[in-house]
Amino acid sequence: MSKVVTCLDVRRQVGAEPRRLEPGVVEHCNSCASCAAFVRELAALDARLEQALAVPVPEGLEARIVLDATLKNRPRVWRPWLAAAASALMVVGLATTAWRHQHPVGEDLASAVVGHITNPEEADALAPDRALIHDASYIEQVMGHAGVHMQGAMEDVTYAHVCLFRGQRVVHLVVHGDHGPVTILLLPHIHVGQDTPVDEAGFHGVIVPEGQGSIAIVTNNATPVEPMAEELTAPGRFTL
Repeated sequence: MSKVVTCLDVRRQVGAEPRRLEPGVVEHCNSCASCAAFVRELAALDARLEQALAVPVPEGLEARIVLDATLKNRPRVWRPWLAAAASALMVVGLATTAWRHQHPVGEDLASAVVGHITNPEEADALAPDRALIHDASYIEQVMGHAGVHMQGAMEDVTYAHVCLFRGQRVVHLVVHGDHGPVTILLLPHIHVGQDTPVDEAGFHGVIVPEGQGSIAIVTNNATPVEPMAEELTAPGRFTL
């Protein structure tokens, strides 16, 4: 007798191998609209990532490489002014890199976070009656798809999903707060130099630096986010 495939089985199998759907998964999705939507969303996410990474090879690249190699073999003529110009450009480049490291996302990050949370595709995540996710391995799997690692377990999670945010994979979590749902975005590729407040469109919270990335904790109810921020940024809690 074949095993009955559940919604949890679908999310595990599709999360591990989104392009290889077992017959049981396909059969389940044919009768489960929620799982079918999950499969479509993950397939669309992978397609967008492939499109973003598909960089075409410029025409004539091979010829330019050969020409560059030929020029490198020629005797070099020392030009002091050229060296000075190169040094100046290097200083400017290093200064720009340092500034971007401290201010890599601009002042609109808070607005982008709120915009992501209120996006119609994500709005259902804030439904107050969402059931808790009791499978810790599923949450860990979601984080792994975004390159995020966590020590310990998270409680009261009602939503866990990998999303595209500014062209990068991030982890979108929703947990039960004292007065309603609280959104947590784990942003492994976006660094902030200091705590950045969020106060827009009825949402409030904070974006805190964590390793090479940052964590946004945002809510539209009276749940205080500061205790959550302290807990989430405890040493060793997350590797972003």
